[in-house]
Amino acid sequence: MRDDLTIFSDKYMANRRKIIELDQYLLEDLSFPQWKEVLIERSRTLRSIFEENESFITNIWDSLNDDANEETARTLYDILSSFYYGGYDDLFLMQSLAKPALSYYEKTKDYNALSLLYKMLAFENFEFYGHTSKGSAANRSVYFYEKVTALKDHYSELDKDARDNVFTAYNNLISPVGQTTDELKARMLSYYNDAIDFWNTDEVQTLDGQDDNFLSRILQIENDVLFAGDFIEEMPEDFQKQFQSLVSKIKVRWEKDGVKDEEGILFRAEIKGDLIHGANPDELIEKLIAHLDSIELPDYENDEEGALYHLSDFHNTSCAIFDIFRYSNIPPNKQGAYLERFYKKATDVQTHIPFGFWTGMMNEVCAEWFVEVAPFITEFKKKKDLLLKLVISRQPITYIHSLMVSEIASRIAKSVIENAPSIFTGFPGFSKEEDVQKYQAMLCDYVTNCALLHDCGKCEIVEVVNRQDRPLFEEEYSIIKMHPNKGYVMLSHDPNFAPFYDIIRGHHKSYDGKSGYPEDFDNTKSEYKPFIDLITIADSIDAATDILGRNYSKGKDFSSVFVELKSGAGTKYNPEIVAVIENDEALFNDLQQLTSEGRFEVYYRAYKEILG
Repeated sequence: MRDDLTIFSDKYMANRRKIIELDQYLLEDLSFPQWKEVLIERSRTLRSIFEENESFITNIWDSLNDDANEETARTLYDILSSFYYGGYDDLFLMQSLAKPALSYYEKTKDYNALSLLYKMLAFENFEFYGHTSKGSAANRSVYFYEKVTALKDHYSELDKDARDNVFTAYNNLISPVGQTTDELKARMLSYYNDAIDFWNTDEVQTLDGQDDNFLSRILQIENDVLFAGDFIEEMPEDFQKQFQSLVSKIKVRWEKDGVKDEEGILFRAEIKGDLIHGANPDELIEKLIAHLDSIELPDYENDEEGALYHLSDFHNTSCAIFDIFRYSNIPPNKQGAYLERFYKKATDVQTHIPFGFWTGMMNEVCAEWFVEVAPFITEFKKKKDLLLKLVISRQPITYIHSLMVSEIASRIAKSVIENAPSIFTGFPGFSKEEDVQKYQAMLCDYVTNCALLHDCGKCEIVEVVNRQDRPLFEEEYSIIKMHPNKGYVMLSHDPNFAPFYDIIRGHHKSYDGKSGYPEDFDNTKSEYKPFIDLITIADSIDAATDILGRNYSKGKDFSSVFVELKSGAGTKYNPEIVAVIENDEALFNDLQQLTSEGRFEVYYRAYKEILG
């Protein structure tokens, strides 16, 4: 058993490194022929890795049980440590391996081993669910982080790493976990006070009070509790008073010790404190804009750490201005005047974050910025382009798939308009076939946008979408099914995107509405149904013929896929659209070429845009 586990973990990590290397190679400045060769090699390698991991996992799961002995528990612990510290985040695999190890170490009361396993599970749960369901992520993470902090009762029995884990857990309970739900926001100061009170006990000071690593951890805890300033205006008066007092104490301590406010967090906390105590909001906005002007532009090549600090400061300071807009009801004309002074620069900074620079964190930053600025953009095209740039194109797998669906759907739409325009009649504003053909450019543009936006919800479940190296666990499949509703929620606040809501929600429903997901959406009653049906067909064609990106399947040629479309016509697929494809020989041949060799050109263009 031990040998099987060790072989699997070594191979798993080697395969993950190989994937990272190939992914990085694709981002280099290669000619099309060179890039094509790398893409083919990546696809071949990923498929081999997928099959290998599938075999390993099946064999291990059959022999793994909850009653681990000491040897198996230690082997699992060592594997999980390697995964965790090596950055091989894989929640469902790791928690499955952790279960028997936890059972053993809880029975034997090995607090050192438990401190790492609890901390690891807390981190991995938040890392995964933070992109899918923040409330769920917070609850799962809090459960395990509080198990770590509870080990403070055995502090003197812990080794140094385990003692550090106690304060790391407090740190993460404060931020980022503490910023996710209203309940945890309310507990943020309590976690901080517990951590500082415990730090000041004789036991801790004797063991670690002069240790530089522990002093740095306490400084980080101080830094992170100041993020309560981001939402302080929402909190009860008692919380606000406690926070104001805390800000003053931290400011005095930082000035005394020469601590730099590298992320501008203390500055923003003071601004927010002044805001809720009645300071002139215009004066506060002026201070924030002046601060923005003083921040150095990120130097990604020569100072990665500094670039991260500057980006954080720039982003959070910009968002603080929007907080003041909302809290103080700044009138629209004043908002517009302020926006002219910082919006363009702030957006340029966000849109020029290099792909590959702290990818997960920056994807969240960019998505948050889109949510902040979208209400102030009135022109749909600018808003859509910003969404594509800031959110969708930063997820290569989703973006490439969306581009392929747009290419497929737009070709089919042109044939529908030419050969069977009645399919599109009934669409709002198009009651006659003449309308469909007269405004075909408008309809084709609409279809293209439907395709580009249909999977935007996948940008919130990146960890599942990008999991290409092993079969998905059942819970991961259930999360995949969330993406239509997540996409709808992402854009539902904005009426500019209303014509796409039903396409986003309905593209995984069957033509007859009797199967597919989400269950709470009835596509058969939508006035946009012909376009839902079109995107469903285009989506299915790309998924089934994908020879490059879906490693659980080898991909089929278009002719084979069309046989499936015909067999599902009338139940799963719109029979009229299927008939259009069958009867238009030029379209059929075009789709055959696009979904085979033509796919490489679409992928290459997508990567160029991503790097652009």
